[in-house]
Amino acid sequence: MGTEIVKVDRNGRIYLPASLRKKLRVDSFYVEERGDEIVLIPVRKRIRKYYGIFRGENLSAEEIDQLIEEETEQLLRDEL
Repeated sequence: MGTEIVKVDRNGRIYLPASLRKKLRVDSFYVEERGDEIVLIPVRKRIRKYYGIFRGENLSAEEIDQLIEEETEQLLRDEL
């Protein structure tokens, strides 16, 4: 699939083309605002990068992101 124009309906919904839905096979996305752009990130891809890191802990992707961010900030402070 190349670039397509999609519309937003009165309720703020965006309809993804069937070809894209079939290709991605996901039903949840993170929505990020990057400047004047909106980026949809399939949830499964974001979670997959953490596979095996926190074995035995029942954490959401957001909680894991927060832990990694805090640990990274601490490591950077320790280097200064």
